[in-house]
Amino acid sequence: MFKALYPGSFDPPTWGHIRLIRRAAKLFDVLIVGIGENLKKGKSLCTTQEKIEGLSKETSDLPNVEISSFSGLAIDFAKKKDASCLLRGLRSAKDMDYEMEMAEANYKLTGIETLFLIAESDTSGISATLIRELAANGAPLGEFIPSYFESLLQNRIKKS
Repeated sequence: MFKALYPGSFDPPTWGHIRLIRRAAKLFDVLIVGIGENLKKGKSLCTTQEKIEGLSKETSDLPNVEISSFSGLAIDFAKKKDASCLLRGLRSAKDMDYEMEMAEANYKLTGIETLFLIAESDTSGISATLIRELAANGAPLGEFIPSYFESLLQNRIKKS
């Protein structure tokens, strides 16, 4: 069984994430979407439970996709889940530089390979930074994130 782990902070999950999950679900017997905590990224826009709920709704038609959360290193979680590889999305050359370093370190530590999928051109410019900026200024977010997360962020910003 070919099982992959697609780890990330998914804060918030974007259409780029969703479309990558949908593409990857066709390639693997099991795709685990691992929602991890990344202390470097600062305060999260969404709770882990909100991310699990929203991603589960967006992927409910994909029986081989499992949404889960983890703390610590993605490679440790991959080993725990018996994943054959890590999956990462690439939006730009800048992403590639960072992801190659991580992939090399992960392989040296565990022997687990990292596979890359290139983002579709119409989602390659979507980032959490962009979403945060748009949300903070009350801009519509439907082009960038699923409606579950759009309403969640809009309600959260109205309260602050």
